[in-house]
Amino acid sequence: MRLFWLSASLIFILDRFSKYLILKAQFEKIEILPILNIVKVWNKGIAFGLFSKTGIFSTILLIFVTLVVLLIIYVWAKKIYFQNKKDKISLISLGMLLGGGLGNLIDRIFFGKVFDFIDLHIKNLHWPVFNVADIAVTLALFLLIYKALKIRNVLS
Repeated sequence: MRLFWLSASLIFILDRFSKYLILKAQFEKIEILPILNIVKVWNKGIAFGLFSKTGIFSTILLIFVTLVVLLIIYVWAKKIYFQNKKDKISLISLGMLLGGGLGNLIDRIFFGKVFDFIDLHIKNLHWPVFNVADIAVTLALFLLIYKALKIRNVLS
């Protein structure tokens, strides 16, 4: 379980530290590259800003659902650890899911919304703004899907 907790802790710390630095910085928008800006955006919804026009009940429900999902991730990691300690990719991926989920959950509990700051774009076509936790969750899901497809021999 060491890899699980290590990856969860690393992602959580990177997410919280990056959000802290950007929130404290004295700017609203900085262009890092022609396709990358650092901006300050609060997301009241879920991924891609979906359901952002909802009230306190939805926020509380989202917090509860997130807690349940994080508990499921922990139980899943324990099961993998005790069944197959060599499955390092799954343990690291689940840790990344837990760390990213906790990072965004902290925002939602204390602010009622999630702080996002990474703005990828091509000219005026912008991807929804995201944060380090979102990157970790997305990467972890891709790794878990890849592993599942490989196990089922879909990928050679």
